[in-house]
Amino acid sequence: MSTNPANEPGDSLAENPYVLVAGGVALGVLIGMLVPRSRKERELLEGTGRQIAGKVTGTVQAVKEAGKAEFDALLPSRDDAKERVTSLFGNLVDAAKGAAQKA
Repeated sequence: MSTNPANEPGDSLAENPYVLVAGGVALGVLIGMLVPRSRKERELLEGTGRQIAGKVTGTVQAVKEAGKAEFDALLPSRDDAKERVTSLFGNLVDAAKGAAQKA
């Protein structure tokens, strides 16, 4: 690194070219957003937009179903939960009877 401050910005850009690439991409996106779409562009890209939207919708649905299946697998079944509650209630009743007998 040089002691001359005028050389530092050039040195840092030469060391990290990704900053230039990111700046170029950001500038391209900004210009693309500001330039209005032509009629021909709309005609050509309309089908592609619908295809992408359909694929995204299908993917979102598949993710929701997979998440629901994972969530359902984590929850105990209704019969298992009923058995656990019955067992817990029975243990509480037994503990109360034992405490009453000792008193």
